[in-house]
Amino acid sequence: MTLVDRVKNITLRPATEWPVIAGEPSSVGGLYSGYVAPLAAINPIALFIGLSIVGVSIPFVGTYRTPLSSGLTQAVVSFVLALVGVLLMAAIVNALAPTFGGRRNLNEAFKLVAYSATPGFVAGILSLFPPLAMLELLAALWGLYVFYLGVPVVMRTTRDKALPYTALCIVCAFVLGVALSITIGTVVGVSRFATAGYGQASRADSDGQAKAVAATILGNAMGGADSDKKQAASMVNGVAQAAKAVNSATASGDANAQAQAGVNMLKSLVTAGKDAVKPVPREALKAILPESIAGMARAGAASKSGQFAGIAASSATANYSDGKTRSIELGIADMGNMGGLAMLANLGANLASSESDDGYTKTVDVAGRKIHEQWTVAGQKSELYEIVDDRFAVTVSGAGVPIDTALQAIQSIDAGRFAQLK
Repeated sequence: MTLVDRVKNITLRPATEWPVIAGEPSSVGGLYSGYVAPLAAINPIALFIGLSIVGVSIPFVGTYRTPLSSGLTQAVVSFVLALVGVLLMAAIVNALAPTFGGRRNLNEAFKLVAYSATPGFVAGILSLFPPLAMLELLAALWGLYVFYLGVPVVMRTTRDKALPYTALCIVCAFVLGVALSITIGTVVGVSRFATAGYGQASRADSDGQAKAVAATILGNAMGGADSDKKQAASMVNGVAQAAKAVNSATASGDANAQAQAGVNMLKSLVTAGKDAVKPVPREALKAILPESIAGMARAGAASKSGQFAGIAASSATANYSDGKTRSIELGIADMGNMGGLAMLANLGANLASSESDDGYTKTVDVAGRKIHEQWTVAGQKSELYEIVDDRFAVTVSGAGVPIDTALQAIQSIDAGRFAQLK
């Protein structure tokens, strides 16, 4: 498979591409030379051209250009640290794998990190025009979703542990990113942002504009409604505040402060600024699950609940089968105040739309309900989910059943019940 095909497939069709990647033999060295290095070079080259040649237009000042020597040094250092960062992140992902029931294998962890970083690497071309560089945030968020889809396939975790595994990796990635950014600033002797040298007021204005742009982009990508934009702004502001705390904790060298800052960063990403809520009891969720679906009897059901750092959730699942080839797993989860994860899930689904002879991925409207579908022709496999009120998730995983049956399964849950339960 060519580099271009792999980039296209993992970016646009990650769910179907991960099983292909998982079955491929690979080595860290081979992926470095044949995949990571070419893509990691995009951003440093574009950044050098954008800052040192194109320049940044500053009102009442004119066009500011980073000196060629400084720009080139920054580009080289950024490239080297990008390569180092991928390996360090792979080592972290590998070390955490057993905690979440996965297998420890550095080659596979490197695969997961390298390929899920693809959207961010490719979006590095936006640095050619510095004012558009904030759009890279959107690509980075999509990369998190790609990572989440790849965790159970590549690292062999169970599907229910993919989310907490991903969340912890996000925290580690952010702290690692802060450390590498500090390294770049130390080596180059300049701030990462060319405008930072114009004083604290300019930096504050720039930060405010950056957050506004990021919130607008995210809000529009989520659907464009006022509620979407408000939720996006809340998440961006929360993450920005947590980022300052992480930066300060890292600079202080206080291990306890760093640990707490990491937990707060995780919470800001997960909650998107929502206050803590008491989740619906898991038994109540289990009681909603129907006794049968499309002639398939319920073979078993389970429920669970838990909490961490002020974030609580509950869930229930049931399996349905005809005892032969048809089966469906139906799940309900109360994500509590995990509005950030709900936002990322919907964002990822809104951006993912593809179709081929092998299947499709799309979002459909069924009686006013926005349902995200993924269909694989081989084996008649379906993955559906719906987020209700930015809080409740209904999921369906089907095998050997038509998509209409999978839709029937998700519609068997009355979304109106959730309002009563909470």
